Amino acid sequence: MADITLPSSLLQPRDENEADTLLSVLGRIHDERGHFRHITEQGLQAEIAANENEEESPDTDEDEDSAEVDGAEGKDRREQLWTARAEMRQHVDSARNEALIALDFVSLLLSKDAPKQAELTMSPHLKQFIKPGTLAMDVWHNAQPDKEQQKLDDTIARSWRMQSLQASADSLLGAATRLEKNVRRETHYWEQVLSVSDKGWSISRLPRERHNLGVRFGFLEALGEFRDRGLAALRSDEDGNVLLDKGMGNNSKVLRVRIQKGDTIIGVSQMPDTSADSESALEARIRHARDSLYEEELFHEIIRESRSLASYGVDMRESIIRLPTRLSPTASLSASETHEVLIDLLPLTDIETKPREKQSEDAWAQAIALALRLFLSYTHRERLVRRSELPQPMSSVKRDTPVASIMRPVLTLLQHRTVLADISTYLQRIHKTLDAASVEASIETAPFDPALLRSAETIDALMQRGLTPIHSRLKVSLKVPHLSEALEFGIEVRTSISPPAFGSAMLVTSPIGLSRVEIPDIQELQDYLNTAIANALGQGIINKLTGWTLNDRCGVLGKANSNDKIGIEVHAGEDSAHDGLILRTPKDRFEWKAQDEMKQNGFWETVKQEVWNGA
Repeated sequence: MADITLPSSLLQPRDENEADTLLSVLGRIHDERGHFRHITEQGLQAEIAANENEEESPDTDEDEDSAEVDGAEGKDRREQLWTARAEMRQHVDSARNEALIALDFVSLLLSKDAPKQAELTMSPHLKQFIKPGTLAMDVWHNAQPDKEQQKLDDTIARSWRMQSLQASADSLLGAATRLEKNVRRETHYWEQVLSVSDKGWSISRLPRERHNLGVRFGFLEALGEFRDRGLAALRSDEDGNVLLDKGMGNNSKVLRVRIQKGDTIIGVSQMPDTSADSESALEARIRHARDSLYEEELFHEIIRESRSLASYGVDMRESIIRLPTRLSPTASLSASETHEVLIDLLPLTDIETKPREKQSEDAWAQAIALALRLFLSYTHRERLVRRSELPQPMSSVKRDTPVASIMRPVLTLLQHRTVLADISTYLQRIHKTLDAASVEASIETAPFDPALLRSAETIDALMQRGLTPIHSRLKVSLKVPHLSEALEFGIEVRTSISPPAFGSAMLVTSPIGLSRVEIPDIQELQDYLNTAIANALGQGIINKLTGWTLNDRCGVLGKANSNDKIGIEVHAGEDSAHDGLILRTPKDRFEWKAQDEMKQNGFWETVKQEVWNGA
């Protein structure tokens, strides 16, 4: 083995306070000189002589060192040497540490059999923490291989390997099947979602479930409860079919409007025909959910408004809202002739599928139902406009939600229609009475039709006209002898139940007496027109009489300085059996009834014979 001698500069520094024991001296000699068998007397003498030669020539060495230091190359060389020295010391320390660890391991292993010899080479640190003899070794002799057992083991290993491969293949096939099923389910799900989106429905993520999609079918301007119900989740079942959340669309409801006369229903609004749906099941359910939500909100708003319309006769009994067709009851109408509008909310499952015979007031019931829905839509528009405006200043006072005006315009329409029907009926009876007396007359009625509002160009203009007072004009023309033009009585009907006017008012223009008279009641209108027509007939009589005057308050002609009187009475409006025209002369009394079929002289012919010729 080569002599390995380390310079003293690379040896581990020794503590000056450490005692020079024999073991420490031997250790240092071993570290510095290597094994003792490589140390000879000749080698030691040669080393001593070399050291003496180095001490004799210090100046030469110093000159050379200074020359190297002065040069740039000498400086770099010195740095390289220091770097190499540090690296070498690091590697040497690492190798020494590994060698000492290996020595401790072998010493501990041998301490079981030769404890004294092993303790000489064990480090103090190992002796302190590990007791000698702790680690031992045994020699195991390899057994002769059993070929049969080895063959059996190979067979078992091969079987286990095949079983594992088969299980892996089955797992992969199962995963592929599940993946194919999931792909088919997702494809079917997204096809339905895209179909719903293509039809115009709004698809978005749910606010509280960001991983789920939902469809918006409600109305953003609805009240809080109905606005929140307008969004439903689109969930998927095992086959990929889209399910509308919370069972929406299954229990749909619809608003029904009926017109009742006495105890008989004479008009019903149209009910949706669910059997004729051409949409898919999902789209039909979404549409039914939207329609049902709209109808429920409409019924809720009607209930809220009905509380403020109790003074107009609106009430609710047995979940049915009842609207009167006339705001002021008429004494001449019996209970069997009164009309009411009934509004209720009906599930679609309760609708009769059998065809129903058409009734006389079906069109009006349908018109009322459409008007209610349109007014709710207009309410949504108004809320959107208010929400778009600048907000009011913040206040601690809670602002109440204003009640929508939905039934108020409908009540106006019903009242106006009823008043027009009453006036038209009265004018027809007047015309029949005058015709029975051979008095030439004509009437112009104004049957109310909601189609009169069709001239509105936009839906907003249409709703504004429905919310404003309604006006209609009627006219009665009376032909009087000796007058070039017919006498015309105009009737303008104005209906409104919003402030400042409540109910219907009739403005009558007359060619005799007061030119314009406003009458608030239908009974007063009938009395006024009866007297006005009697005065018009009296005006025709007095034109050919001298010294006679007409009292326009009662239709009586009187002669100056005489008790002779000619009276004219027109009866129409209270009872058709008593409708007639009466002429009272100083000598006789003549009467023409509308229901009489017997022929007699006409009114003007009788006046000519009994009044003009007699005068």
